[in-house]
Amino acid sequence: MARDEERTDGSTRREYLQVAGAVVAGGALAGCTGSDGGSGTEATTPEQTTEPTSEVTTETSQPTAEESYEVCMEPNGCHTLDAPPERYLVYHQGPVDMMIALGQADGMVASAFPTTFPTEYLDQLPGVSFDPSELTPLSEGGTPDKELFYELDVDLHLVGHHPAMEYFELDEEDLAELESNVAPFHGSWMRRPDYTDGHPYYTLYEGLDRYADVFRAEARGDAYREMHEELVARLTAEFPPVEDRPSVAYLNTNYWDDGQTVYVRDPTVPGYQTRPLRDLEVPAHDAFAGQYPSDANLITGNFELLLEVDPEVVVYHAGLNVVRDDEVSFEEDILRPLREDPVAGEVTAIAEGRVYPWHEFEQGPIINQFQTEVLAKSLYPDTFGEPTGMEAPPADERLFDRQRVADVINGDR
Repeated sequence: MARDEERTDGSTRREYLQVAGAVVAGGALAGCTGSDGGSGTEATTPEQTTEPTSEVTTETSQPTAEESYEVCMEPNGCHTLDAPPERYLVYHQGPVDMMIALGQADGMVASAFPTTFPTEYLDQLPGVSFDPSELTPLSEGGTPDKELFYELDVDLHLVGHHPAMEYFELDEEDLAELESNVAPFHGSWMRRPDYTDGHPYYTLYEGLDRYADVFRAEARGDAYREMHEELVARLTAEFPPVEDRPSVAYLNTNYWDDGQTVYVRDPTVPGYQTRPLRDLEVPAHDAFAGQYPSDANLITGNFELLLEVDPEVVVYHAGLNVVRDDEVSFEEDILRPLREDPVAGEVTAIAEGRVYPWHEFEQGPIINQFQTEVLAKSLYPDTFGEPTGMEAPPADERLFDRQRVADVINGDR
């Protein structure tokens, strides 16, 4: 159905989105009544104490069951759609990846930082292209003005309330206004445990399922889950016993300052940021296991602490972001100072050249496949080949089928 095309009952698609959002569980600000749409938990809302108005209960203001469908995502509840959104916006790069994966890139009109999306991964997928320069940047020039959301005039904001308030500096009144006059906010923060406010926390593939529901692209979502499970099973089957695996530290340093502070990050923290670490069983041989504070997701220390623990491998948090940065050199700004420091240079991983740039902390199913591959190579290069960072590995050392991923994106599977 064309955007805002008149319905046979006289209401537009945009108008129906607004009405339906108000009908379901008291609107976009409420959760789903009863089932949460398959997350495995239940979300309940207070029973409605007022009768709905005749405007939203008459047959002429609602689509038939064949036309409409319900989509649910905590913490902002359920919305009833009469067709997949043809224009929408997202914020973080993880959902950008998810939209590309679901074959919906053409409808994306805005994201937070389009120019930083790592298209190098997509370049390795035959027949897949994505030009982020065509998107409106929401935050590259600072906090967006509320009027921008009116100008974009999307069918759905695929952003949750908490991130919207954090990054757009909107309050609940602003969100209610935009949901009434433009479109609902329908999204969930999944990178790490922030902005969750006690609602069910989706894994990468649970979140992908919710977005797939929006676009009626469930088959694509299932295909990625299957590919990922196959990849992880194939890799872990080749791992040595836990006692023979290298001790690993997942960390970064404050290279942008004096470079002397070490931030060691807990790989067990939920969210798609750490998904590859958990999938490849890094917590079982984490050099810092048992040392993380109960009230934080990381340890802030110095080189003396790093030498005391002495990890055999370091996977460097956000290292691939540095590799892509034209103004920073991973070799000169991070590795060389570590090697030349009299304390850090004694750490086994640093002395033996096993500090690997890794980690796109924003990732959907596409980048997740690449991140899983790079991590496996970093941990076990003798088994899987040396990691190649942003570059494509030799054809005989690729750990997943690029064509298969491309076929799902393009709807050929």
